[in-house]
Amino acid sequence: VADQGLPQLGENAVFNIEWERKLGEKFYRRLHEQGVVETDLLLDHYINELGARLLSGLDRRVRDYRFFIVKDKGVNAFAVPGGFIGVNTGLINQANSPDQLASVLAHEIAHVRLMHSLRLMEKASGISSTALLSLLAGILLVGANAEVGAAMVYGSVAGSQQAVINFTRENEYEADRLGIELLQDAGFDANGAIEFFKIMERLSGNTGFQNIEYLRTHPVHANRISEAEARIRPGTQLQQADIYYPMFRDYLHYVSSDHLEVTGSQFRKALALTRLGQYEPANRILVKLHQQDGENIWYGYTLAENLEFLNRPQEAEKIYRQMLEIYPGDYILSLRLARFLRTSEQYTAALEIARALEINHPRKQAVFYELTEIYQRLGQTIFSMMSEAEYHRLAGNPERAIQLYDEVLSSADTDLATESRAREKRTQIE
Repeated sequence: VADQGLPQLGENAVFNIEWERKLGEKFYRRLHEQGVVETDLLLDHYINELGARLLSGLDRRVRDYRFFIVKDKGVNAFAVPGGFIGVNTGLINQANSPDQLASVLAHEIAHVRLMHSLRLMEKASGISSTALLSLLAGILLVGANAEVGAAMVYGSVAGSQQAVINFTRENEYEADRLGIELLQDAGFDANGAIEFFKIMERLSGNTGFQNIEYLRTHPVHANRISEAEARIRPGTQLQQADIYYPMFRDYLHYVSSDHLEVTGSQFRKALALTRLGQYEPANRILVKLHQQDGENIWYGYTLAENLEFLNRPQEAEKIYRQMLEIYPGDYILSLRLARFLRTSEQYTAALEIARALEINHPRKQAVFYELTEIYQRLGQTIFSMMSEAEYHRLAGNPERAIQLYDEVLSSADTDLATESRAREKRTQIE
């Protein structure tokens, strides 16, 4: 995506990319500690794959973006400096298509790309200690929800007492422009952005949706909609429609809702029955769905999971392996199979899969959690400690990672190759 005409922060700006990344990591870590980040593998994978499609059209990328779902029924999405982009379950429930949800992610990517929050600080008369303390309080605020923390991060302009993000109209138009470019370059239907604007516009007049946080931080009005419509390039080639989006929303409902009714699509009915502990009727539905579409990862994964609940491990393993024949090396299926084999005490087989995951997905925390557990059960304590150290490093806990590497280095059981690797990893953290 070309950035011509879009402002960029200068090289001598107060904030740099590394500082921004550390700031975002602290905020994201704090959200995790509060338990508000959705950690389900399927859901997390889907939202990050959607984001990855958008990023594929972004030139000169200097950030590793991280997309996550927030367990909050409020209609909101936000971008934290460093490329951490959160979207509430409540907003996903309002997005009726992948194009609509992608438009929200694209808009938030644009805010990060254009460094709008940091630009507000830079435009102020100086970065005061009060502003920085307020910003850090937004990150470390004990008991705050995602909206409050994000509001404080973005609201901490020097001398300002504002409690929410206050992007200017110009900022919103810039983010709309770049967001629509991202959508079209990635093969999404940019009309999804217009459709979602109109959904928000309708909700703003609904008494049941008053005080929507997303509308306070991203105001929608007729001029903005018209401007966005004018930005859409005609004749843009669209990628094949995402047939899995309804299943993503059904599964999100299954994971996040307190009360489930056996209604809706057959998949949603099966998930509701599973939640209610009625595994046999759920299995009958899932078997039929899997027979109808054997390549559907949502059906295969959920069927295998339900077979585990039914204590039919051999059948569950068979489904996992069949799906991996269709999708070789798939992260979600491989991790789930490794976890299944570990809990089934098939440690050597689990280790083989987990080692492959370590090579192909070296930045995934869940992989190193599995390796830690598997090595521990195999009695390979040093390797277990090495994996746990990497897990904590990726989780943003460098102190614990260094402590574990020091234990490895001081152990008489550590061979020369492992000692060298541990020393190198420890140095990278410092």
